[in-house]
Amino acid sequence: MVKDLFVRDFDERLHAKASQIASDDGITLASIVADAVDRWIKNHENNRHRHNLILYDDEKTLGKLLDEIDKLASDNWFKSSCGSAKHYGMQYLDKKKWFDATAGNYDKLLENPQITGNKVLEIIGNKVGSKFPLTVAFLVEDLARKESVRKAVGFCEWFENKFLPGITYCIANTKDIISGSFDDLFDLFNAHNAMFFCKGNKLYKLRLDEERFYSLLI
Repeated sequence: MVKDLFVRDFDERLHAKASQIASDDGITLASIVADAVDRWIKNHENNRHRHNLILYDDEKTLGKLLDEIDKLASDNWFKSSCGSAKHYGMQYLDKKKWFDATAGNYDKLLENPQITGNKVLEIIGNKVGSKFPLTVAFLVEDLARKESVRKAVGFCEWFENKFLPGITYCIANTKDIISGSFDDLFDLFNAHNAMFFCKGNKLYKLRLDEERFYSLLI
């Protein structure tokens, strides 16, 4: 049975432009949309693990970022957080009723990230039920500031190797991350599936793609 699909912000201008391109290529706009949705579904099934790094500039930006994440995550997600109870982000998410997966264990998590991290993952696993886990963590920020960016890298590499289902956002203040060496920064970015910068009301995606030097001239 055919279903109508309503797409927000898909206005007349965009519709006309897309329709013209589709007509020029000898295909229908509906087939493009159907193909895009089909590709998205297949990609979603094949990539049920996402571990992303988001850097922000100040608390106002962080508040906006967390508000957007909270609004986008439906009731189908089990929303948990990981960080110090004193952190602005944790206090913000607490007001949104996110589950604090590290309550009472955060200091131990900073001391022994991998050992205590397994316990935190077990707690989330026992709580998630039939929902899909969505976790916001500020551990990278604290490890980089209190220990080193290198230690943050080690934890993220350990977590990435577990390849657990769900979405995990490592969120950190940029000033705490840029204290590391170039190698530390590169390895930290590489330990995540995607990297974003959030400034004000805007989100920017950073891509690390290996290139040949000749690409500098093309």
